[in-house]
Amino acid sequence: MNTEILVGDVLNVPADVLISTANPWLQMTGGVNLAIILRPKGELVHEELQRYLPATGRRIVEPGTVVRTGPGSLPVKHILHAVAIDPSYDSSVELVASTITTALTHARELGAKVVSIPALGTGFGPLSMEDFATALKQALATDWSPLELLKVVLKDEEAAQTVRAVLEM
Repeated sequence: MNTEILVGDVLNVPADVLISTANPWLQMTGGVNLAIILRPKGELVHEELQRYLPATGRRIVEPGTVVRTGPGSLPVKHILHAVAIDPSYDSSVELVASTITTALTHARELGAKVVSIPALGTGFGPLSMEDFATALKQALATDWSPLELLKVVLKDEEAAQTVRAVLEM
């Protein structure tokens, strides 16, 4: 799988699957998920996500959980809401790497060819961009065929340069 590092808004990047940030309560109150709910049809994504916890009989999901919803109005086929933090908003390189691995596995099972992802664990989570890049590098050590392209979409060029340096791109 090829990897592209882009600067911009991950919600505007066409892909088969968007891996989005999520918290253990699956509340779309921050990061990429908050931006999704503010978009047209974002409330449909929120409603679908909110059905997950009652359906499973849980109050929260475990760190590393990935939950699929429809796309709302985004230029993707599926959104994978990836929980890369714990209920205390703590995270680690290992947790982010395993969450990315779980999400890419789901994307492959969905028949995706192109996947987009923001930096996980760096917003409300405590990780640096270098930590995220290290986790991403670990997750990318696997052969993800037939996935073809991972678009890592970051907010600014400084973050992009950090990720490129860690990935040796």
